[in-house]
Amino acid sequence: MNGENKMEIMHGLGNAEKAANQREYKCIFPECNSKSIRSHSQQKKSQLEAIAENSEVFTKNQSIYQAVKTETQELLSRKNIGEASRFKGYCNTHDTNIFSPIENGSLDIDNPEHNFLLLLRSFSYEYSNKREMRDMLSNIRPLLPTERKKHFEDCIDEIDKFLELDSPYYLSKLFEIYESKDWASIKYNSFLIDKNIGISSTTCFSPLGEQYSEWMSENYNELQPFISLSVIPSKQSTAISFVWFSEIDRYCQEFSRISDKQNDFFRLINMYVFGESEDVCVKPSLWERLTKEEKKIIYQYMGERDSLPSSYSMPIVLSV
Repeated sequence: MNGENKMEIMHGLGNAEKAANQREYKCIFPECNSKSIRSHSQQKKSQLEAIAENSEVFTKNQSIYQAVKTETQELLSRKNIGEASRFKGYCNTHDTNIFSPIENGSLDIDNPEHNFLLLLRSFSYEYSNKREMRDMLSNIRPLLPTERKKHFEDCIDEIDKFLELDSPYYLSKLFEIYESKDWASIKYNSFLIDKNIGISSTTCFSPLGEQYSEWMSENYNELQPFISLSVIPSKQSTAISFVWFSEIDRYCQEFSRISDKQNDFFRLINMYVFGESEDVCVKPSLWERLTKEEKKIIYQYMGERDSLPSSYSMPIVLSV
């Protein structure tokens, strides 16, 4: 890519991201026509404050413009907690009313309703993030050289499938459970650790692991199973919650068997957070103590469905 072409692409990327950031979206709560606000997928008060240093955390950089501009492989960057882990999902009223039971230190990790709300928040973030990403990628597509368009087309196709097939079904099911309070429709495996492990995360991922590609090739037009993982630190403890729908329990047996008594428990949490999460925040001093090579290994696996490492090959970031 010559200098002139890069400048043109950079200008276009900047405009595309600016347009995406300014775009307004409806609240995703059924029949609500209010404008969504920029909610926190990880609560600023108590949760992010518990791991922040000088009101900052390291979090995943979602900006394609910045990645191209700096030509860096640094996927995590410093950000003020007021701007970290935000998404356009709900209007102010629904964001406040739905999630108030699990905010401001009131989370009870043994409460089925609270675990359901963690699942709902995780999927809401996933859906909202993908609808924003689709719009941004669609704006960027015409700017790219031919050799890069195929990758973007594949990304857009995968996002479209999620938004058109998976999301309508799962959002409908989630709000049905929310209204009926049928907590038997979910299963969860949750823990309260008696120390602050220095990371925070809200994410959804496939429980299929290394079988994901094979499963997709055989079941492309089927609903994809998913599981949510929430890691919620406070000053002196950390709540960890895996939640999934009862109807996909057959895919989630390995997660139901996880125990905080097993020797590799923290290695497993570390692996799932950094190998699967699109929404992770890290205490700055924990991230900065890692070597350049350790960060490189972590970046290599972030978001790679088919190459999730063993828990022992992923460098430990957690404060354990």
